Amino acid sequence: MKAWKISGSIVLLLYAVTSVFICIRKVDGAGVVQTPEMRNITLIIWGVFGLIILISYLIWLAILKHSKK
Repeated sequence: MKAWKISGSIVLLLYAVTSVFICIRKVDGAGVVQTPEMRNITLIIWGVFGLIILISYLIWLAILKHSKK
């Protein structure tokens, strides 16, 4: 359970830092200027990725709790 909390905290921190980076950058890696619409699309895609990671962590938690019984 301790490993789950530590790894979850690290992933959450990295996710938050990357989200802030997406919000403040002016130009993306391909050289496209980030308009508010492009930034919103990027954040939606990043949010879907985050949802997949969250579901994975919840499955991991359920497995950990089940294995303790």
